[in-house]
Amino acid sequence: MIGLVSMIGSWGSPEKVAIEALVVGIIATLATDLWLWLPQIVGVPPANWALVGRWVAWMPRGVFVHRIAATPSIRGELVIGWGFHYAVGIAYAVLYLAISRLVLASGPTLISTLVFAIALLVVPWFVMQPAPGLGFFAARTPRPSVTRIINISVHAAFGVGLYLGAISISFL
Repeated sequence: MIGLVSMIGSWGSPEKVAIEALVVGIIATLATDLWLWLPQIVGVPPANWALVGRWVAWMPRGVFVHRIAATPSIRGELVIGWGFHYAVGIAYAVLYLAISRLVLASGPTLISTLVFAIALLVVPWFVMQPAPGLGFFAARTPRPSVTRIINISVHAAFGVGLYLGAISISFL
């Protein structure tokens, strides 16, 4: 652990590292949100961050796996959902920056950010969709194949945003 802390310390001050992660994560998540807006033009319903917030809000109560639509709503679930969405984006940015600097020992590339973002599909497909009752690979959604295509495209958009965010921090 001390070795990891010293390696991270070699990136610069903790404040600089935190600002970089925030900037990269927010830019990448904004790219995702902009991309998610496009399918709405052709009638695809928007992401329901209130349901995500409900799922997150029930976790401290010991409920992780359930049928989210049948679960009672929680006050502030929309805000919780949006906050969780951005917190995850920032956490993924921290992970990408650590991998690119510590493992790859290189700067960001579009290929590395896309591969990273697509690899992150294991999280929604094996945790975030099954836990609230949507099934593995969104199998219990009304249109599973459409949901999977959207999942892949959204993660690709996150990868592009991650790249744009990562190169933007060179200007800080």
